[in-house]
Amino acid sequence: MAGSLSGGLPSGSNNDNGRGNGLLLYFHHYSFYSQKVVMALHEKKLPFKTHLVNVHKGEQYDPWFMEINPKGDVPVLKDGVKIIPDSGRILDYLEDNFTNGRTPPLIPKDHGIEVRQRVLHFRTLLDQLPVNHITAGSFYHTDLISNPKLPFVSPFRHILKVSEVNQSNYMREHAENNPKFRDVLLQRADLLDKKHDSIINREEYTKWLKNVETVLAQVEDELASHNEDKSAWWLCSPEFSIADVALTVLLDRLCCLGLEERFWSGGKCPHLDLYFKKVKNRDSYKKAVPSTLIHLQLLLMMTPRVVGVSTCIVAALAVLVGGYFYLKRK
Repeated sequence: MAGSLSGGLPSGSNNDNGRGNGLLLYFHHYSFYSQKVVMALHEKKLPFKTHLVNVHKGEQYDPWFMEINPKGDVPVLKDGVKIIPDSGRILDYLEDNFTNGRTPPLIPKDHGIEVRQRVLHFRTLLDQLPVNHITAGSFYHTDLISNPKLPFVSPFRHILKVSEVNQSNYMREHAENNPKFRDVLLQRADLLDKKHDSIINREEYTKWLKNVETVLAQVEDELASHNEDKSAWWLCSPEFSIADVALTVLLDRLCCLGLEERFWSGGKCPHLDLYFKKVKNRDSYKKAVPSTLIHLQLLLMMTPRVVGVSTCIVAALAVLVGGYFYLKRK
């Protein structure tokens, strides 16, 4: 199956086994962790193919994908015969194996140990935030968000909420039809039920938001510390780093959820606000986030299982209208 080198929707069969040379990324456009890997691949100027895993229909629990990654998670990177799951491990693999004159490093080597340590510090700090929990929780605590963007506008948000509710049931259905991975799937289903209980807990959710606020305050302080000699720096370095990948995708997710006013816009974190406006012009960012066309295509792929036709039509209109006004503002 050939996929777009820009991370677009792949063409061909979803049963592609990834044989052959080159990098093949199993991913989904709405996966926060997939977006990080797609952005890193473009930052490193690496050609790669993509295979879209329809997570909203539970395809990640099908036997063919469980053979690739028994955890049933995206993203997964395939490099020839090597299989690398988990976004953190993928980013490390890319850095260790694809860093040379044509493929720039995302962990700087030419600016001293202090810069390198700051990059790794902020990468760790940002990676520890429970973004998937914050995303799913936003479907329930709608009074805490404002001005959400695609794909988290209503009624699209309703579709994603229904999908989230049904995920553990999808797992249990797959477990009954896949004896080899039955125990793993049932354990994961129990974990998903516990996750659901936590994300609907308002106290837990506000605690996660407070953690985000604390981390972004440290990011704001780091950006504010850049003197005239560092005015053109990114987060920790004159070069775009792995910490910037983590920060960029986080800010985009929070913005799409409708949380930018809570955390940085309106003068709350002016340096962070300027950073986000600047990074949105970066080519790798534009290729890592889904376009309006991709939103529509994904909507058509996910709705037959989780919602009715009328909801699908309303959601499609929301995507088109939202995309139109977004382009008018640009």
